[in-house]
Amino acid sequence: MSSDLVQHSASQRIVSAFDLAGDELEFVGSFEEMRAMLINRITELLSRNPEKLMAMLYRIDVKEASVNQIMTTSFPLEVPIHLADLIISRQLEKAQSRADHAREQENAS
Repeated sequence: MSSDLVQHSASQRIVSAFDLAGDELEFVGSFEEMRAMLINRITELLSRNPEKLMAMLYRIDVKEASVNQIMTTSFPLEVPIHLADLIISRQLEKAQSRADHAREQENAS
C-alpha cells in the first residue's frame, strides 16, 4: 500500500473514531485539515468530557504512558496538539501494519 493510501486509511479511522465528519459519510478534506479538526475536537473533549477522551484514546490503543507524559510535561495549550500528533502517529502505524500484513497474505497465496 502506498504511503498516500496508508495516510488515507489512518485519516478515515481518526475521522470515524472522533466523529469529525459530522453527518457526512466520509471525510474528503486534506490530512492537514483532518489534523486541525482533530486538535479542535481534543480541545473540546478536554474541556467538556475528559473521561470520554481518555476512553477514546484507550479504544484506539494509544499508549497510556505517552498520554500521561504529554499531560504532565506539555504546556496546557500544547496538550491537544501533542495528543493529536500521538493519535495520528499511532493510526499511521496501525494502517501500515495492516497494509504489510495484507501484502504478506497476498504473497503467501
